[in-house]
Amino acid sequence: MLSISQAAKETGLSIKSIRHYEQIGLISAPPRSENEYRYYPESLIKQLHFIKSTKDAGFNLKESRALLELSKDNQRSSSDVKEIALQKITELEERIKQQQALLESLKALAEQCHGDTQAACPIIDAFGK
Repeated sequence: MLSISQAAKETGLSIKSIRHYEQIGLISAPPRSENEYRYYPESLIKQLHFIKSTKDAGFNLKESRALLELSKDNQRSSSDVKEIALQKITELEERIKQQQALLESLKALAEQCHGDTQAACPIIDAFGK
């Protein structure tokens, strides 16, 4: 069993995040010692690693919760897991498209800018609209 600071170090999550996950019911409340300190058993550490991994993969807390619940369900259908992943893929592809369009717009503006001592600048003009 680990203290909350040890759990944070072990999982790469902040203490604040771990407490938040407990408050919102993403993880169950850890047992407490006689001095009321939280102690995290291996089962909760595994859940925290799982949550961290889903966050790193781009899933939000709602999606992470759904995946965590599915991970605990031995009767789950892999199609349910795949559906969540496919929804995230679609969302990420859309965000990438939007970011790519922004990149191209900014490149075009940068090309139009003389980049000299003049005050005139199409970049400033575009943002001022």
